[in-house]
Amino acid sequence: MITQYDHLEIRCPMLGHPLKFFYCRTTDGNTPCRRIFNCWYQRIAVQDFVYDHFPQEIIATITAPPKPKMLSLVELIQKAQQSKKNGGIPQKDVMLSSDVTPPDS
Repeated sequence: MITQYDHLEIRCPMLGHPLKFFYCRTTDGNTPCRRIFNCWYQRIAVQDFVYDHFPQEIIATITAPPKPKMLSLVELIQKAQQSKKNGGIPQKDVMLSSDVTPPDS
């Protein structure tokens, strides 16, 4: 059963706070976090779990080495430029820091 470990909780080294296994196995909807093996191997048979419950394409995605930071930054810049070229986010939808009112202390 894919939900058998969902109640277990650990501290996420990426986000810095406790998370349940459910979050780790569904990070973007259908794909587990790429660090699921490193974080959970001491608590459960995570490798067996992943190989039993996810298709090979998803396993290949999470076990592939991450892109170099520079490549990721270049891709983000290109995506932002393309978005701007295509109209991007309407200016009325962009919130500036000057628009934010701090809560009463």
